[in-house]
Amino acid sequence: MISWWKRSLGRQIIGLMLIALVLGQCIGFALSWNSRRAALKEAAESEFVSRTSALCEVIQTMTEDFKTNVLLASATTYTRFWRSAEDPRPEGRNWYIVARNELLTPLSDILKPPPQAATVSNTASEEFVQRKSFEGWSAMENPLWTCPQAASVLPFRDQIGLGIVVELADGSWLNAVFYKTHIPNDGTYQSLVSTVATGIALCLFGIFATRRIAQPLSALADAAEKIGRGEESAPVPERGPRDIARLCGTFNQMQERLRRFVEDRTQMLAAIGHDLRTPLTTMRLRVEQIEDPQLRDRLTETIDDMKSMTDATLSFARADAATEKTRLVDMGSLLESLCDDMRELGFDIDFEEADGISCRCRPDGIRRAVRNLVENACQYAGKATVSCKRTPSAVVITVADTGPGIPDADLEQVFLPFFRLEQSRNRDTGGTGLGLSIARAVARQHGGDIRLEPNKPGLRAVLTVPCQ
Repeated sequence: MISWWKRSLGRQIIGLMLIALVLGQCIGFALSWNSRRAALKEAAESEFVSRTSALCEVIQTMTEDFKTNVLLASATTYTRFWRSAEDPRPEGRNWYIVARNELLTPLSDILKPPPQAATVSNTASEEFVQRKSFEGWSAMENPLWTCPQAASVLPFRDQIGLGIVVELADGSWLNAVFYKTHIPNDGTYQSLVSTVATGIALCLFGIFATRRIAQPLSALADAAEKIGRGEESAPVPERGPRDIARLCGTFNQMQERLRRFVEDRTQMLAAIGHDLRTPLTTMRLRVEQIEDPQLRDRLTETIDDMKSMTDATLSFARADAATEKTRLVDMGSLLESLCDDMRELGFDIDFEEADGISCRCRPDGIRRAVRNLVENACQYAGKATVSCKRTPSAVVITVADTGPGIPDADLEQVFLPFFRLEQSRNRDTGGTGLGLSIARAVARQHGGDIRLEPNKPGLRAVLTVPCQ
């Protein structure tokens, strides 16, 4: 879940907006819920008082035969009206049991009796009474009560419910009861619909807004990745918000400066190489004129060493010029071809087959880096084993040997230019000390690296090339 969240800037922005929307709606709903409940309770009870008052005035003008029918016809889903001969108020809470028996609906639904039952047992009625919290009878003081007779009211505390009794002109008592089990959820449904509609609108807006930000940043990241691997990259379009467009423009300027720096450095190295070869050639011609053969041979050998070191230094310095084009390469075929070529030159190499491993790289650079690793392994151990495998993010090339290895303290030092474990500086025993430096430079041009690990016995060189 976290990786999905971190994977996209657009997802994070849209997710945060939706979280803010839901929290805002929840806080607003929580703050308004109590006031809304109180308002609905007041409105429902006020409507019941007004209807009861009107009914009280109407039935007093009717004949006895019509009164019962009018009271039954006035009933609704949540209200019932009936008459009693005696004053019901002394009964206190038992009045609700009487009301329950008189009102099979809706109170029968509240008590959940069997559908075919016409009456309810005393136990069920008692449970109904126990579930309610009642106040005592009090005089009706609601301004909506307009009937001339005074009425008494018995409210349901903290619930939507009310009982009213009033003595009629003929001495009988009008009983009225009103009760709702819950507050209608129409407002909640409307709030939910409004929240969903607002969330959809925010998602659409967020997609549009984040695309304007994420697309330039994605193009910028791709260009930076190409430069990190030494590839040519076209200028990034300067679009999007002003800050993003400015970032893209600054990146393009940096890329152009790097390109000019590499070109100037390459030209300078070419000039240095030419200038160094000229005096070395002159020295060789003059040494040939020396009559002492031993002195002449020593000086010639020294000049050859200087020329070899100069060539190696220039080659190492040019290694990051990145003139070779990057392309998709079958790494298994490339390494197998390299191993075959080196076997023809007398190197003892075992290659572990690796089919179907492809990677974008500069193949000549990879060949050169692996060849240097193989030459080192064969020089110190007599034999090298080359293998290749694919990980989710990179191609890993391993060159292993069973030689004397390298002390742990020198595993990083050997990558320094001209660093040699063998201090004699004899090229037959240690080379110029640039092989591993050049190999690491090639790996880092591709955005990867080389590390050395103990092989027990021997040494293992691991070259990592990131893949897109």
